[in-house]
Amino acid sequence: MCAPFTRLGGNCCLEDKSMNPRERMDAVLGFRRPDRLPMVEWASWWDQTIQRWQSEGLPAGLGGVDLMRHFGLDPMVQAWWSPRTGGFPQPARHGAGVMENADDYARLKRSGVLYWDPDPRGGMFGGFDAHRAAHDRGEMTFWYTLDGFFWYPRILFGIENQFYAFFDHPDLIKAINQDLADHSLRLLEAMRASPHRPAFMTFAEDMSYNHGSMVSEALFDEFMLPYYRQVIPAIKEMGTKVFIDSDGDISKNVDWFIRAGIDGVLPLERQAGVDVAAIRKAHPRFLMLGAYDKMVMNRGTGAIRGEFARLLPVARTGGFVASVDHQTPPGVSLSQYRDYLRELRDFADLGAQAP
Repeated sequence: MCAPFTRLGGNCCLEDKSMNPRERMDAVLGFRRPDRLPMVEWASWWDQTIQRWQSEGLPAGLGGVDLMRHFGLDPMVQAWWSPRTGGFPQPARHGAGVMENADDYARLKRSGVLYWDPDPRGGMFGGFDAHRAAHDRGEMTFWYTLDGFFWYPRILFGIENQFYAFFDHPDLIKAINQDLADHSLRLLEAMRASPHRPAFMTFAEDMSYNHGSMVSEALFDEFMLPYYRQVIPAIKEMGTKVFIDSDGDISKNVDWFIRAGIDGVLPLERQAGVDVAAIRKAHPRFLMLGAYDKMVMNRGTGAIRGEFARLLPVARTGGFVASVDHQTPPGVSLSQYRDYLRELRDFADLGAQAP
């Protein structure tokens, strides 16, 4: 086996045997050299994209793991454990909230639509259980998502009222995030008692947009950092890597994330100006997943290949899984997607070579 890939520009041999998908992902997340890089779609395809591809010859009825296998990708299975139950009220419009003050929050809690009992017998591991044999054979990667400490208050307040609430209701936001942290820790106790060991997880946050963070470092430190620091150690005790899932430009947030104990970030949206080479230079041990500009996928083989060339130097330093920087859009034809997959296979081989 190769020694850990511990420095930029370091030398490391290729593995002397073919890895399975689970070994491959574990190797890259551990900055070890794989036989080739993982080939994944971390986010499911748009339904409009699948509908288009079915009209162009994609067999009907494929979804999830079967669709990943059809395309020759390394399968991944995700679980998302939100504290909200199926009876959670629907907001009046997109971006609106379902509460305004502490009394509203107390009513939501009393109604039973928040903080369900994380009982494994209740089916919380259904997706993992269904694929456990394949996972244990190394044929796929498991990962999971928890609501984050920016995301969750936003769901409750709505995006505009959340920003006011940082100043009008600071104690309420802290109480909400403490409840979320407590619930997340109960979920993690259920995980600890289960046979499942996901390779990585994400906190759903979406705390940035195309010009940078939507919160200041001071707000992050006061309203989010204390709760990350409660939950993250329990995640890491099980050997799971911790990612932030935030759209937009997260470049300036990385220092904050590292202070919280976060290992990496996805999806690194190119249209927001994210530069993975700059992040890698500043943070050599920070994990990254995504970064492939989805907007080039319908511009021909040369553009597809050029985007992989942009990412190749970073891939060769380890700790980086290149993937579409969000869901493949319906503007990409099935033929164009197959062109992307052919180039991805070449990239996966080249990216496993030492720089």
